[in-house]
Amino acid sequence: MITIIRKSETKQVAEHSVSTFTEYPLPFESLSVGISEINGRYPETGFDVDMSIEQVWYVESGEGSIEMESENLNVSAGDMVHIPKGNAYAIIGKNLKLLVSSSPPWTSDQHTHLDT
Repeated sequence: MITIIRKSETKQVAEHSVSTFTEYPLPFESLSVGISEINGRYPETGFDVDMSIEQVWYVESGEGSIEMESENLNVSAGDMVHIPKGNAYAIIGKNLKLLVSSSPPWTSDQHTHLDT
């Protein structure tokens, strides 16, 4: 069965003043997908870590960098980024729009913030 998830069915979350996340409710339990729009640094300080999930980010538009504790990686439209579970990261975006896929689905209980 083919399923269409309409934009009207999504849930929009304002993560911080610099980012919003639009969550698409998928009909299965192995994956979550959404659109992240970032204009500035997310998180605003420190780093975020997802302890139980892997993420793949497709850069739909804009540009930015992925900041890790030991390096920075520049990204632009058409790039894809893999974030293994347990890796600390921050995103610095200039009108950056990411398609975010998480497996297993993202949950707040496995997500943590590191102040540095």
